[in-house]
Amino acid sequence: MEPKRRLPVLKTASPEEEEAANRPPWQWIGFGAVGIFAAWLPLAYVAGLAAARIGLEGGARPVAVGVMAASLAVASMAGGFLVGRWGAHGVGVREAALAGLAAALIAAGLSLGAPGALVGAAVCVIVAVPFAAIGGRLGLRRREPTL
Repeated sequence: MEPKRRLPVLKTASPEEEEAANRPPWQWIGFGAVGIFAAWLPLAYVAGLAAARIGLEGGARPVAVGVMAASLAVASMAGGFLVGRWGAHGVGVREAALAGLAAALIAAGLSLGAPGALVGAAVCVIVAVPFAAIGGRLGLRRREPTL
């Protein structure tokens, strides 16, 4: 009886993986911004309900703003993590922070004309950019090493 022949097993990248590896960095900024909005919308809804309840109990506006900012911070970390963890080679903290900036600018643009839009835009930028960068750094730590 002949022994079994064993073939070497090499990981070959699928066409989707090759395309993702060759994706330019600016596309990851867009993916991160979309990820931030995808996480932020449900969190903002829940935070809005909490802020409304807080507002009914005594008009604690700074606390309500803090609750809304916390939802943006969590969403920005999630979007930054997405960019850092699954981004192409060379994509990292800078692109994650730029994704946070893009999401904050889009949110500011959508809120134009609303009362307090200027303050809200400043808070969005102040919160989203650093937290997205933190998420990007965490994502880089979780990235699988490349060969």
